[in-house]
Amino acid sequence: MKTKNVDYPDVVAQKILPFRVREMMVALKLEPSDEAVLDYLDYLSAKVPIRSVYFEHVLPPIDLYNPNATDSDKIFSHYELNMEAIESMREQLWAHPISERVEHFGFEVQKGNPLEELLKNADEVLTDLLVIGQRAGTNSHGILARNLARKVATNALIIPENTKAKLAKILVPIDFSEYSIRTLKMALSIKEAIGDDIEVQALHVYQMPNLSIYKIQKSFEQLKRIVEADRMEAFEHFMKTHFEGYEDRVKLQLLEQRGPGIAKFIMDYADENDMDMIIMGAKGHSRVERLLLGSVTEKLCSTNDHIPVFVIK
Repeated sequence: MKTKNVDYPDVVAQKILPFRVREMMVALKLEPSDEAVLDYLDYLSAKVPIRSVYFEHVLPPIDLYNPNATDSDKIFSHYELNMEAIESMREQLWAHPISERVEHFGFEVQKGNPLEELLKNADEVLTDLLVIGQRAGTNSHGILARNLARKVATNALIIPENTKAKLAKILVPIDFSEYSIRTLKMALSIKEAIGDDIEVQALHVYQMPNLSIYKIQKSFEQLKRIVEADRMEAFEHFMKTHFEGYEDRVKLQLLEQRGPGIAKFIMDYADENDMDMIIMGAKGHSRVERLLLGSVTEKLCSTNDHIPVFVIK
């Protein structure tokens, strides 16, 4: 039961550079959930070089009918709202150590649909990392985070409200595809930046074949050993092909899927093994592919309330 190994000639093993951020955009809601985002960025900025950060807040449209209001009144009102929001973001920032570590900051307030405005500005700023918080106990903001991760052209880091600012273990679910190359490369890049204390675990969730449709004269345990040996061989080939020289920096964990919903198995494993970050892949770079966030990644982005999810494009 050998699995065909797939090579990607356009992706070759090469030296992995330490992770760094040139342009980061951070979406703030001006709510208590922002503190988890800023606390995590405090931690990250102490470990990883970050050159520029742009803080973005989107005001929902408020259309109040006032027949006596002049155009100048409306403009002044919008100006006041914008300045109050910018001042709130500044106050939040200056209370955090990241304010002393980053070379350049910018603040922007927009009015309109939060998803549309954040996507537009992420493209305009040429952001290489979009950061957004995810409130616990509600589905609405989880949907915003999920949709941003699906549609944005760049990598996205989703920080749930209950996140703890630490990074000792990184979990990378892999299926040996091109997307697995991107996600594992990011995990190793973070490890290069922070140091060898970071543990990177590659998790492969596999399914056992249905024995009832095969005439196989082997027990379930015998067949399971064969499947897992095949998965290990595929992993060794995957690492040798794409990460030569880094084989000893990644541990592979195999997990049998015994029910529906791979996302649940990944989250259960992450919880049981105290993972601090999950790095998942999106579908690709083209405009069409960006709309296809993998269903497993989307489920994690929607339901996870305590482990940061780094979505790689």
